[in-house]
Amino acid sequence: MNIQTSLSKSIIAGIISLFISHLGYSQTENTEIKGIRFFHGTFAEALAKAEKEDKLIFMDAFTSWCGPCKRMSSTVFTDESVGAFYNPNFICIKVDMEKEEGPGLSQKYGVRSYPTLLFIGSDGKVVHSSSGARPPEAFIELGQDAIKKFDKSGSWAKLYNEGKRDAPTILGYIKALNQVGKPSLRIANEYLSQQKDLTTPENLEIILESATEADSRIFDFLVKNKDAIIKLKSKQVYENKVIAACKKTVKKSMDYRNEGLLMEAQEKMKMLPDKYEEFKYATDMDYYGSSGNADKFLEAAKAYAAKVAKSDPVKYKELSQNCLKNFKDDKKIMDVGEKAAKKALELKEQQDHYINYGRMLYYNGKKQEAIDIIKKGIEVAKVKGEPTQMLDGMLRDWGVTM
Repeated sequence: MNIQTSLSKSIIAGIISLFISHLGYSQTENTEIKGIRFFHGTFAEALAKAEKEDKLIFMDAFTSWCGPCKRMSSTVFTDESVGAFYNPNFICIKVDMEKEEGPGLSQKYGVRSYPTLLFIGSDGKVVHSSSGARPPEAFIELGQDAIKKFDKSGSWAKLYNEGKRDAPTILGYIKALNQVGKPSLRIANEYLSQQKDLTTPENLEIILESATEADSRIFDFLVKNKDAIIKLKSKQVYENKVIAACKKTVKKSMDYRNEGLLMEAQEKMKMLPDKYEEFKYATDMDYYGSSGNADKFLEAAKAYAAKVAKSDPVKYKELSQNCLKNFKDDKKIMDVGEKAAKKALELKEQQDHYINYGRMLYYNGKKQEAIDIIKKGIEVAKVKGEPTQMLDGMLRDWGVTM
C-alpha cells in the first residue's frame, strides 16, 4: 500500500469524521476533569480507538500495592497541566498488571517494575517506555519524547507538496507538525489566507488546531470566532487552547529575553478572568526566574503565595520548588520557598511534601531541622505502608546513619 492510499484511508477514518460528526470528541472534552481522562474499555478497544484517532496509547501499568503508582495516580494524573497535554494527544488507559487483562499484557510487554509507563502504537508495538514514578513536568516531557518518535509529518508534507491542499489534508498536516513541536503557522496562514469564509466547521477546526501562539494572527482568528468554536467543540477545549497558546508565547519570551512577549501573553489571558491571576504570577516567576531578576521574581512569588496558592498544597510545593530552582543562593527568596514548603506539608501530610520541606530546610542551612523532618516523614510513611527509599536516600546523602 502506498503512502497516499494509506493516508487517504486515515483521513476518511479519522479527520473527515471530525467534520461530519464531532460528537464523540465533544463528549469527552466536555467532561470537566482537570487531569487525565482515562479510557474505560478493553485493550483491544483502546487499540481500535488509537487507530481511528491516529494517536498513541499511553498505558499506566500498575499494581494495587505499589506506593509510587498510588502517588502518581493522586498527584500526577490529576494535575491540570498533565491532563491538558495527555488528553488531546493520547488514548490513556490504566491496567492493573495482576488483574483481568493485566497478566497477559505484563508478559507481552515485559513489565517487571511498577509503575511502567508505556506508549504503544495502534499496531500494538511499543514506541517509548519508562519505569518509575515522576513528577508532572518530567511526565509531560516523557510524553513529548514519545510523540517525537511518532512523527508522521513527513508523509503529510509529501501530500502537501504534491498539491493536495484540501481541508482534511491541511488539518492532518498541521496536527502532525504540532504533535512533534514543528512549526505549523506558515501552512495554516497560507491556507486560511485563501479562504473566503473562516466560519465553516472545517476552517474553525483548522484555526483551533493552528492557534499555537498568542502572538499570532491566527490567535486573533481564534478570539474573533470564540462563540462558534465553543459551539463546535466546548468551552473547555477553547480555554485549553487559549492557555496553551499563551504559555507558548511566554516560552518564546524566555527564549528571546523579550519582556514584551510576556506582557502580550498575560494581556491576552485576561479573556479568561478566572485563570488570569494565577497565569500572571506563575509566568512572572518563570520569566524573571529564567532572566535572573530576583526582585521581580520575589514580588511575583509573594503575590502567588498570597493570592493564588491559598489552601492548595500542590501550588505551595510548586512555589517552593520554583524558588529553589532559580534562586537557591538568595536568602529572601529561599525564605519564601521554605515557608511555602512548610505550608504544603501542613495542608497535606504526604511523603513528597516531607521530602520537599526537608530539602528546603537543608538548602537554607538548617541541617538538623531537615534531618528531623525527613525522619518524621519516614515514620509517617511506614504507618501508611509506603516505601521509604527516597527518604532513606536523602539521609544517607546527608551523612546520617539510621
